[in-house]
Amino acid sequence: MSEIRMNEAGKNLLDKIVAIWPAIMQGRRREKILYVLSMVMALRGKSEAGPEEVKEAIQLVVPKSYDPFFHMMENMDTFKRLALDIYNDMEAYRALPIQVRRWERPPAPKPSKLPEQMKVTAFCASPRKNGNTDLLIDEALAGAASAGARGEKIMLQKTDLRFCVGCRKCKDEGYEGMCTVKDDMTGIYDKIIASDAIIIGFPIYTGRECAQLSTFLDRWDCFERYKFGASLMPGRRALVIGTWGYPYIDTYDHVMENVMLVLKLHKVEAVEALSACGFEGMLHGLDEKKRGTIAQFPTECHKAFEAGAGLVTGK
Repeated sequence: MSEIRMNEAGKNLLDKIVAIWPAIMQGRRREKILYVLSMVMALRGKSEAGPEEVKEAIQLVVPKSYDPFFHMMENMDTFKRLALDIYNDMEAYRALPIQVRRWERPPAPKPSKLPEQMKVTAFCASPRKNGNTDLLIDEALAGAASAGARGEKIMLQKTDLRFCVGCRKCKDEGYEGMCTVKDDMTGIYDKIIASDAIIIGFPIYTGRECAQLSTFLDRWDCFERYKFGASLMPGRRALVIGTWGYPYIDTYDHVMENVMLVLKLHKVEAVEALSACGFEGMLHGLDEKKRGTIAQFPTECHKAFEAGAGLVTGK
C-alpha cells in the first residue's frame, strides 16, 4: 500500500486509538485501518486524511463498543452526564434515558404452526430475578401468550449448568446420547427440541455475552453431530434480547449478532431482536426495591410484548 498522507490531527487520533490495544495486536490493526482509510479517502476524493476520515475508517474496522472513546473526545460534558454522573448523583441516575429497540425485521417465513399450537421456551441468562432482562423476557412471553402460544421460562442461574468438557463424544459416529455431562441440560435439550420458538435474554457486562449464556450456548454444541450432521432440524424461531448499561442503543449490536449466528448454526432462525440500554449507575440499573428500572418505562416494555407476539405470529 502506498503511503497515506494524514495531517497531524489525523495521525494523533490514529495513534491514540491504536495505543488502546496490546502491542502484539497493534501492527495488524493499524494495517487494517490504513487499508480502509485508503478506500474512504478515494470515496471522498481526499488526498490527505484528517481526523474525520481516520475516525470513519476506525469505526469501519472496530465494533461499536469502542464508541465511548469517541464520545469522550467529541463531547466530554455529554459523556460525563450520561456515563459518569450517574454513579454519584441520584437525580442524574434517574434521568438516564432507558431505551428499547425492536430490530427491523426483514421478510421471514411465516411460522409453520398457528400460535395456539406453538410452545415457546425462554431462557433468562441474567443472574438477577426481576432485573431488566428478566422483566423484558416476561413481557415477551406475555406477548406470545396473547396470541395463544404456551410459554415457559427457565432461569439459567438457578439450573445445574456445567461446562462443556470438550470430550467430543457427541461427534463420534453412532453416538446416540446428547451429552456425557449429566446435569440439568439433559432435560433442557428435550425442552429445546419440543419448542417451536426460543427466547434468549442476556445482559452484557464486559463487552460480550454474560458467562451464563456463554456456558449455555457451549452446551448446544452437541446438536451438531458426526461430520457436521444436525440433530436439531430447521423450523424453530427465536427472539434474542440483549441488555446493557452504556446509554447508546447500538453499542453491542455485534454481540447480539454473534448470539444470532450461534443459533443459526443450530438451525434456529432469529426473527425478532430487542436491544435495551441505560441500565447503569448508582443502583446498577435497578430501583430502590432492586427491580429493573425498565418497569418504569411501559412504552419501552411494550416493545418486548410486541416482539413476543411477532415471534409466534410472524407479524
